[in-house]
Amino acid sequence: MKKTLLLLLVFVLLIIMAPVGVNAAQLYSGFLCEPSDTIIAVEGRIVQLERQPVSINGRILVPARSTFENLGIKTDWYPGYEVVKMVCGDASYITMSIGSRVAYTNGKIKYMEAPPVLINGLVMVPIRFVAEEFGSTVGWDAKNNLAFIGNAPELPSRGGELLPNREYKVVIDAGHGGSDPGAVYGGIYEKSLNLDIAIRLNNLLKAEGIQTHMTRNNDLAVGLYTRSGLANDIGADLFVSVHNNAGHSMYSGCMTLYHPSIQKKKGDLSSYEFAKIIQDNLVRTLGATNLGVIEIPNLAVLRTTDMPAVIAEVGYMSNSSELSKLKTEEYRQKAAEALRDGVVQSLKRMY
Repeated sequence: MKKTLLLLLVFVLLIIMAPVGVNAAQLYSGFLCEPSDTIIAVEGRIVQLERQPVSINGRILVPARSTFENLGIKTDWYPGYEVVKMVCGDASYITMSIGSRVAYTNGKIKYMEAPPVLINGLVMVPIRFVAEEFGSTVGWDAKNNLAFIGNAPELPSRGGELLPNREYKVVIDAGHGGSDPGAVYGGIYEKSLNLDIAIRLNNLLKAEGIQTHMTRNNDLAVGLYTRSGLANDIGADLFVSVHNNAGHSMYSGCMTLYHPSIQKKKGDLSSYEFAKIIQDNLVRTLGATNLGVIEIPNLAVLRTTDMPAVIAEVGYMSNSSELSKLKTEEYRQKAAEALRDGVVQSLKRMY
């Protein structure tokens, strides 16, 4: 009896002490949801979502509103009943209840392979079921980890840009998260801006055929050493951390931070050179003030990574004009594109 109790105690301790992955599955609406880095496209265009998709038993769920509004589908949410109604045109509609596989399409009962779930107040719905019920087709591009509704997008070719037979690995770190909001101005949280730009960058790099890993893809608190540890464990080529700045209201512009150690050089690329390339692309693409490339020896994520690593400070939230830009999807997309161009250029230089 004592031996059985001892074994049970050890088992419980192992569970409590087991490390939690930054992208671990979580329970939502009674279902275990796996994070998914699937890229979503609608009618030939990659769409930017409020959050990354999740999967339940291999079935992809996506944010209802931001995915299907591109098809002219309206999403109505009734929180008191936990019911979502999606309407296309004047007559066609689907009604679903959170956590239930039973749906009603134009009043007729249908059964889904995965239910809609609620994640931090955001309604996630099964992409294939909803698309097909509204008369669209869903395709899958396994090579690019891409699910598309309707026409497949034309993804950019890597021909002549990067070595075609080399596997490139880039870790994308969305600064702050969870209980650490970063800077807060005008009701806008830095952690949210960082994550939005990071997700956009992730989609862009995947479209280039680059293997990416995100330190977080939702509003999750992640330790500094966990962030750099991920990059070191997978042997990443580059580590780019997305942040936004704060200070006196008169300050505006971009800056890029790096660690001075020469040991962080990989191939023909040093951390300074990586930072310079990122900074040049941010300034040129955003038309922002160039605040320079700055050597910082004491920041944990830069100090403890084994490869060229940077912190890209996209803009100053404390500057009202720059915050207004950061609040727009267009500006955040341009920031992600600048970072994408900087990463690709750096990889070309590295090898």
